[in-house]
Amino acid sequence: MYKGWRISRWETPVSDLDRVLMVSLTDAKRELTLVFENPRAEGRPRWRVKFQNYPAYRNIDEAYRVNLWLWLDESCQRCGSTFVVDETPQFASWETGYLQDVAPNAKHFVIATDDDVIEILSTDKPIWQQIEGAEPDEALPGKADHLYAGEDDEEIRQLITDVKRRNRIQ
Repeated sequence: MYKGWRISRWETPVSDLDRVLMVSLTDAKRELTLVFENPRAEGRPRWRVKFQNYPAYRNIDEAYRVNLWLWLDESCQRCGSTFVVDETPQFASWETGYLQDVAPNAKHFVIATDDDVIEILSTDKPIWQQIEGAEPDEALPGKADHLYAGEDDEEIRQLITDVKRRNRIQ
């Protein structure tokens, strides 16, 4: 699927963050609006990004994009959590020919989070803005609890113990 992809870095407020969560994705009134959060930073800062002209977008669970990470590493193209894809033929990974006719000048933007890989085709440059951070007692956004080696080692050991115990019982 990624053969022919040439990746270029997309400088955004979240491009260098190794932990980004998507808070929301809204497609309304001809505007695609996404909100992202840095869950580990003080005040849990958030950013909103808006796309005005977007003939297509897709949001895929990050767990189903393992081959993307492998391919980016193997091709030495990993360059942060936001990047632009240039592929030949244009939009080939979207497996539809109409996009080349509808939006021949669109760019293929990618935002990779801990839970999601969001791809947006847009003819306009998106607008990023920092917004108010999460409330102190607000639950973390996202689809899963994330544990990180070196930071959550005790929780990881407990999870492994629990999984082994459950598997012996069944």
